[in-house]
Parts: sequence; structure tokens; C-alpha cells
Amino acid sequence: MKTIQKNSQVSTLEIILKGWKTLIKELGKEGATKFLRAFSFGQGNSVNDFRKMWQGMDLEKIHKEILKAKKEKEI
Repeated sequence: MKTIQKNSQVSTLEIILKGWKTLIKELGKEGATKFLRAFSFGQGNSVNDFRKMWQGMDLEKIHKEILKAKKEKEI
């Protein structure tokens, strides 16, 4: 899996496109769209929501949880 280096100069658009492609790859278009719609712009604090949801989980664990949910057709 390609990762974005912390010190790299990556534009916001590049981040958005990479994120969207990753969501589609893992969740499909419908799942990716549902995921993004769950977080409305300008309301709440999605950063805190993600932190609470994924507290104590490393990236590998999050990935496994997504794959499990996909396999069980939860997403």
C-alpha cells in the first residue's frame, strides 16, 4: 500500500483524490459514498468522532475491521 510521507508536500486535492480512490477500493462506490455522507461539512467535529471510533486501534486493525464489515455485508 502506498502511503503519504508526513513531510511531503501534497496538495489538498491530491489527498482528497487518494482518499476517495482508497475508499472506493475498499468499500465500493456505494459504501464510500455512505461513509462520506455520514460526516456532514460544518456540523459536529468529525476529527473527534474518528478519534473516539478508532481509539486504541492501529491502521492495520482499522483495515481488518473494514474488511470484516465488508465481508459480512455490513457496508
